[in-house]
Amino acid sequence: MASKLVTKGGLVALILVFVISSLAQPGYCIYWNWKYHVHLWNRLSDTKQPLFVHVRSKNDDFREQAIWQKDDYQFHFKINFWETTLFYCTFRHGNKVKTFNIFVHGDRWSESKVCKHPNRTVYWRAYDNGFYRSCDNFHYFLMQLW
Repeated sequence: MASKLVTKGGLVALILVFVISSLAQPGYCIYWNWKYHVHLWNRLSDTKQPLFVHVRSKNDDFREQAIWQKDDYQFHFKINFWETTLFYCTFRHGNKVKTFNIFVHGDRWSESKVCKHPNRTVYWRAYDNGFYRSCDNFHYFLMQLW
């Protein structure tokens, strides 16, 4: 039994040495410790009614929010240890409704492959024709149609 405890203890010690030595290497970063920021902007032409957004994940529900024209809604989070974080959003404006993933860690069509270090901020803009995403708040790409 003592040898099993030594083996388990040795394994834990080896893992700790590996993690600590890896952290000391330049350029190494633990992704699940990064903080991400998501901005959802209303750029619809309609000024009389807001864009309603309802952001959710497996563990979080940010409830429906009303975003008036030219305003935004923001939320911040850290990805989970397994790097499987996924947020999706339902957008509602008048009789239009659209639901899609707005953050999928590891999905190249989502943010994480495009908006990695140093900029971990994702910008979404809702226009009359669809939803555009950017990682620098300057270059926007159409990702979803209404």
